[in-house]
Amino acid sequence: MKIRYFFFFVILMLGLQPELQAQKCKADRLFNRFEYARSIPYYTRVAENNGRHSVYAMQQVADAYRLTSNFQEAAKWYAKAIENGTTNSMVWFNYGQSLRSLGQYSEAAEQFRKYAQLNPSDSRGELYARFSTEVQQWTQPEYNYTLYNAEAINTPYSEFSPVYLNDGVVFTSDRMTKSGEKRFGWTGAYYLDLWYARLSKVNPDLPAVPEAPSVYSTQLSQPYHDGPATFSKDGKSMHYTLVERKAGDLDSSRYYTNKLKIFSSTFTNDKWSEPNAFFLNNDAWSVGHPALSDDGNTLYFVSDMPGGNGGTDIYSVTRNGDGWEDPLNLGLAVNTFGNEMFPFSYQDSILYFSSDGHAGLGSLDIFKTTKKGSSWSKPENLKAPVNSPADDFGYVMNADGTEAMLSSNRPGGKGEDDIYMVSITERLPEFVLIEGVVKDKKIGIPLSSSHVFALDLSTNEVMVLKTDNTGHYQLKVPAGSKMVIKGMKSGYAPDCQSVTLEAGSKEDQCTVADLLLLAYTVDQIFRLENIYYDFNKWDIRPDAASELEKVVTFLNENPDITVELGSHTDARGSDKYNEKLSDRRAVSAVEYIVSKGINAKRITAKGYGEKKLVNHCGNGVECTDEEHQQNRRTEIKITGTVQEVDATLQQPLDIYHDNQILEVKDFKVDFFNVCHQKDAGNTL
Repeated sequence: MKIRYFFFFVILMLGLQPELQAQKCKADRLFNRFEYARSIPYYTRVAENNGRHSVYAMQQVADAYRLTSNFQEAAKWYAKAIENGTTNSMVWFNYGQSLRSLGQYSEAAEQFRKYAQLNPSDSRGELYARFSTEVQQWTQPEYNYTLYNAEAINTPYSEFSPVYLNDGVVFTSDRMTKSGEKRFGWTGAYYLDLWYARLSKVNPDLPAVPEAPSVYSTQLSQPYHDGPATFSKDGKSMHYTLVERKAGDLDSSRYYTNKLKIFSSTFTNDKWSEPNAFFLNNDAWSVGHPALSDDGNTLYFVSDMPGGNGGTDIYSVTRNGDGWEDPLNLGLAVNTFGNEMFPFSYQDSILYFSSDGHAGLGSLDIFKTTKKGSSWSKPENLKAPVNSPADDFGYVMNADGTEAMLSSNRPGGKGEDDIYMVSITERLPEFVLIEGVVKDKKIGIPLSSSHVFALDLSTNEVMVLKTDNTGHYQLKVPAGSKMVIKGMKSGYAPDCQSVTLEAGSKEDQCTVADLLLLAYTVDQIFRLENIYYDFNKWDIRPDAASELEKVVTFLNENPDITVELGSHTDARGSDKYNEKLSDRRAVSAVEYIVSKGINAKRITAKGYGEKKLVNHCGNGVECTDEEHQQNRRTEIKITGTVQEVDATLQQPLDIYHDNQILEVKDFKVDFFNVCHQKDAGNTL
């Protein structure tokens, strides 16, 4: 169906000549009459004879198979023609199209590139090669589509172009309508007729399914092709395609030339009126595939009339009283060098159609475009599973957008083209885009070139990001993820937050709270918790060592900072004794930190004894152990920077690169635990 039913038609010689003298001549005559199915066995005999016409016959039989949508056989014969030395460059192009229709995209791209080399002036070669390498982007649709073969109406023949009508579906089929009916030479099937089937809702969770069909109208049915059709919203008027075969001038080959034409009819007194011819019908070109808008004021149709952009273009006409305005081509946004066909108008502003000129999965893919003023948006590919490597076309939707129907000759059907019922539900996002900003906590300005470390708790993978000039960062993560996000910048205390993306949410974007980094300042003091010494000792115990490791990390992450480590005691004992003890403890702690690779010039030791008590527990004052403990503390105070000495000092965060992916094991154990949100100025 599809294209072969549009470029009608040179049909039926007035009479066969006497017995043809050669198989090739007979095959050529059949092929030239568009009787491709009948030409195949004759070309096959010539091709297998290995004579001087065998290569020619190979490419002809391949063309015949392609034009009857048998792409498997077409690809086989194109390959044979190439192996046997064909010089016809179109063989590579058609071979690529056949492979693409079989879903063999990389092989198809190879053939298109070969064609492009042979015909560099034809842009289609490189274009289709690109189409064949971009297929992954056409496999994730906007909605969840579930397809069901409409088995009750499909046959080994072709059923296509369904439309909703009242409580049923009208569709086009080339099955036998009545006994003794003649066959159509192009396909070997019968002539097209309109059929009707009631739709019934068997399962509330599935689309309505058609019942056994019957011929839609014997009154409208004529001996040649009828369909597809479109109906007004009330079902009282219709426009449909037919091939009007009548006597006319014969060309030099003694063939009749017939074209697609549009006719209309109205339903009154329980019958359809005599068909009225569309004003653009012409024996020099075809017009067909009508689609009426919901309001009945616009008719879309397909034509190969002069002035188009490619093989067939989509046009529209606007109602003017009882007639129509001049036709408008939908323009280059919709129409391409290829074939655009089978339009369907939805809610007066959306148009679905099929095309082989826009990028997609196969020969004909289904697209969607939206009217904006007098122009149309860039068409969107409906993607898989609506589209497939095969031909997909004749897409229509019900009024509330929850069900649809389409036609396809994809594998697994009952015949050539089959009709599929489609269930449409909103797709839950598989990925969520997380967006956030890193700011200076005190003055609120964005911090550019900050590092953001995003830990996915389910995979233990860490994505490294750098903020842009506005302090923004973003990352895409699977829906339902649980994340820990840490912001860092040299000279600032880090900030962290946990992010949980609810599974089953319809949101595909999440803006998280700002990461607020507090700048370190001179004389800023951080208290080290749990630094304990044995009585009257200054040795570093294991529990104290783990706390001092935080100082090592802090100094490593901020290599331009110098600090003082101060040790304090409570007021018990003499002032001189406490000062000496605290000084020894401070020196011992500094020696430990220097042993971990910190430059000794960056840290000094200071024992304060009981000079800087933090409460009232001075000499002679009775206090609890807890009150005395408040005074026994170790603190780190920022004293300055070393950049005055070494301005070229490399920042340690520079080893991490934007979009780098690491594992959590690549970081220190407490990397995602050491974050300072509420009390960043008090502890390390």
